[in-house]
Amino acid sequence: MFKFLFFFFLIPLNLRAEASQFNCQARYDQIGVTHQKVKNLDEYYYCFGFHHAQDRAWQMDYFRRLAKGRNAELYGYDSLKSDLMMRLLDLPHLAKRLLSELPRQERSWLEFYANGVNEGFKDGKKAKEFLDLKINPEVWTAEDSILVLLLQSFDQTRKTFFRDYEEEKSKELWKDKAAELFEEEGVPWFNTILKEGEYPKGHVKNKTTSNSKPLPHLWANFPEVFGKESGSNNWVIHKSKSKEGFAMLANDPHLDLKTPLFWYWLHLESPEANVLGASLPGVPLIVSGTNGRVAWGLTNAYINTADAVFIKDFPKDHLVSFRPKVDVKIGFFHLPFFFKKFEKTKEGYPVLPLELEKNEKIILRWTGFQLKGPQLSSMFQLKKAQTVEEMDQYLQKVGVPAWNFVFADKKGDIGYRVVGEIFREDHKDEFGISYESLVEFKGKKLLHPLERPHVLKPKRGYVYTANNRHWPSDSRYFGGRGYTQSFRGYRIDELLDREEHDVGTFKNIQCDRQAVDARFFIPLLLNHVVSPELKGWNFSTHDQSVAPSLYRRWMDLLLEGWQVNENGLYRLLKNLDEAKKKEMASFYNVAKEQVQNKTWGNFHRLSFDHLSRNKNWKFSPEIPGIGDNHSVDPGSSKWNPEKQIYEQFSGASMRMIVVLKETPEVHLALPGYNRKYTESQTSIPAWEEWRNCQYSKINW
Repeated sequence: MFKFLFFFFLIPLNLRAEASQFNCQARYDQIGVTHQKVKNLDEYYYCFGFHHAQDRAWQMDYFRRLAKGRNAELYGYDSLKSDLMMRLLDLPHLAKRLLSELPRQERSWLEFYANGVNEGFKDGKKAKEFLDLKINPEVWTAEDSILVLLLQSFDQTRKTFFRDYEEEKSKELWKDKAAELFEEEGVPWFNTILKEGEYPKGHVKNKTTSNSKPLPHLWANFPEVFGKESGSNNWVIHKSKSKEGFAMLANDPHLDLKTPLFWYWLHLESPEANVLGASLPGVPLIVSGTNGRVAWGLTNAYINTADAVFIKDFPKDHLVSFRPKVDVKIGFFHLPFFFKKFEKTKEGYPVLPLELEKNEKIILRWTGFQLKGPQLSSMFQLKKAQTVEEMDQYLQKVGVPAWNFVFADKKGDIGYRVVGEIFREDHKDEFGISYESLVEFKGKKLLHPLERPHVLKPKRGYVYTANNRHWPSDSRYFGGRGYTQSFRGYRIDELLDREEHDVGTFKNIQCDRQAVDARFFIPLLLNHVVSPELKGWNFSTHDQSVAPSLYRRWMDLLLEGWQVNENGLYRLLKNLDEAKKKEMASFYNVAKEQVQNKTWGNFHRLSFDHLSRNKNWKFSPEIPGIGDNHSVDPGSSKWNPEKQIYEQFSGASMRMIVVLKETPEVHLALPGYNRKYTESQTSIPAWEEWRNCQYSKINW
């Protein structure tokens, strides 16, 4: 109580007086999207916070605790290592600095948002999770919103540094063949976001690998918040490719399919802004949606923003040591746990803790550590953009790494841009973890905003992104190797290019469940093994088909057994020796035995587990999974050896389509409930509607 009163008196008097006049009474539509008119931008941000906290208080508290390394206080020993790894990042210190550097107007809006959150907590604290834990959410601050934004940014960009580790593991097995075997170019499904004439050309030189020592393992992994292999699709078409003559935009971010939903949908209308779209609880930004004049959507860029680097000559006096303390819940007690020692550079880059002591230091270099407060400001301005040119100007100034944005306006024009600080690479980075001198490490340069991948009003009339590579091989710059396989991009390009479009064709693309990779692999597999189930398969992942069950299990056994990715497997299958042919047949027999003629609907399941992994908090049904790993509508899954089934863990966390008519049309499908997710709502079978590709039209 004292803590709340102390915080209350820190709020400027004018904020307290105005906040008391705000009214956050809203209207909720048939799928729980929040709609409200407000008087001004101060009330806009206040009610933004109120609605987040009223409907997603537990989720906000969970994200904040995760970012601070404090989940073990509530969830016990299982959260200890992830808490310690988050303490290593020290995101609260970065958030505090960024808030202090933020311009006054944006800082004021975050304070109004925080005030609204704390008012909304009065109802939000009644969520089942809080009642079961017997706690209330702590007071929310403006700094907490920046903290949650940084958590999302790091979680969505760390893949580029984890790829360095994956490559080192590949080198241990494949030696000098690794780089050539896993090269993403030269396979038939390879495609890039930018096309001929849309990027600066140059000559990217190769670097050679210098690390030949065994790779030590990380002491623990960073927690997976939004998904280990999170991806996304978005695309946009010019009015000339639309049957009705309007620009159209589609976005379906691929995240872990959990309860509650990651996105919160709301529509706030003020004299200065009228915005409908998806937001992350804890952050007062519409990241995907429309303001009636412009529409925008985002995907993970997976361009190089994070490196794991061996430093050859690191001076000891350049390191700062610290020992974090984590409180751990054990039974009824909270016990302090001290890690032996963490280190970071004087600039704030963490030294990654390894299982084995080594003289070399592996440093995590993330562009987010170099952010400045004003680089957050433009994110608050997106809601004001009236044209694609204005949207492009705002996006150029965003420093938080790193997303692909596509956007369109009511004139029918379209654009694309990567936002966030990105390393400037005019050489192909060496395969695996690089060795650098301290001078090289500190001298790493960033791309200028105009050098980041972008295109405005492309002649081809459309742009798509699917976490695929940005630049072709003849580009001046290299974006790293953190990208996902480009099967989805290949299929989206194929479907967008073939005809003019409307809402129906966009829905068909978003819900396309063809196993795209099978188109390339089935002919090679059947060259060596006779499979009646796979012969003549049309690559559809239909519930009643056995073919996708057998294909997925056989492919995974090959990928795991030979320790390759799809690029490497494709090259191996083109030139198999006799030993590999026998292994391939053996893997096929194991796959048949494990599948036991189960149809895909029974072999591939989706349960929407609670975000906290608490098995007692089960608010969602189990349903048949959808698609497969490389479908446009993906069903990314992992093998459960005990249940002998695949468990889908990731997919379309929402499906949004915007048609920029005079009154914009917004079509939406959500895998769960936007509000009251712990309650039984049988009148709105949200999960089945989402699975069956049924969309709701959201009134503007």
